[in-house]
Amino acid sequence: MSFGQRIKELRRLRGFTQRQLAERMGVDFTYLSKIENDRLEHTPSFRTLQGLSRALEVDELELLALANRLPSVLRAITSNTDALRFFRRATEIIKNSEGWRDLLAYLERRTQAR
Repeated sequence: MSFGQRIKELRRLRGFTQRQLAERMGVDFTYLSKIENDRLEHTPSFRTLQGLSRALEVDELELLALANRLPSVLRAITSNTDALRFFRRATEIIKNSEGWRDLLAYLERRTQAR
């Protein structure tokens, strides 16, 4: 499924017209039409993707991946549901650099113990 097809599917599932969704996002509905019909000459901006994810109440990473806007280092994480769940949960719990260092140290100890 293309990026545009997924946006159209999500919009319809949420019961929005193109005009309603475009208004919620603050873009012209003709721009949204081009997105849905895969007629943009470029991929939507990060800001547009964020607006779509908020308006459609869908995961931002899903849209970034579909639009090929994810850095390669994140593609491996987002393509694995367990890795994605791990990082989402970690970001809910860990609130500072020290917490991330502690998690890394724990993972390194586990690796060495094997």
